Amino acid sequence: RSTIITTALVLFALSLFSESALAQRRVKRRPIFANRNRHHKMMSREMLGIRVGNDFDNEQYFAGAQLWIPAGIFWRFVPSFDYHFVDEKPDYTRWQFNGDLFFQPRPFGLLYFGGGLAVNYILPDKGENTTDFGGNAIVGLHTNMRRPMSFFVQARWSFFNQTFFGVLG
Repeated sequence: RSTIITTALVLFALSLFSESALAQRRVKRRPIFANRNRHHKMMSREMLGIRVGNDFDNEQYFAGAQLWIPAGIFWRFVPSFDYHFVDEKPDYTRWQFNGDLFFQPRPFGLLYFGGGLAVNYILPDKGENTTDFGGNAIVGLHTNMRRPMSFFVQARWSFFNQTFFGVLG
């Protein structure tokens, strides 16, 4: 009778041990390099923001909005628009729409550069609307994008029938 009780206790203890081993196998362990690749998750968020600037060639201030969309670890797609404040003669309204691609050499770095397509839309008070298609060349610096709010300064050259240079942030 003691042999049966001993055998039952040993089988019971083995069953507890085997359940514990099975439970341990089910737990997924993170690889060691997973902590080094955290920036994938941090940098993969979209950011919506406002921007203001100055077009030095036309001596016009402008304001607009932009959306930063991650397109990889080092790349950002940035669609944006700007409304230009015309000086004294309000005989037209000027809008600029952009679709730029930025390259950031280091995921947490400050420097970025890139370019893209631009549309210059002029709406005169009298006459027909004018739409010019061109491109942008951009160099910029920004604060860390992991924070809820980040700041940037950017130099932009827009190439239409004539070249416009502006600084925005």
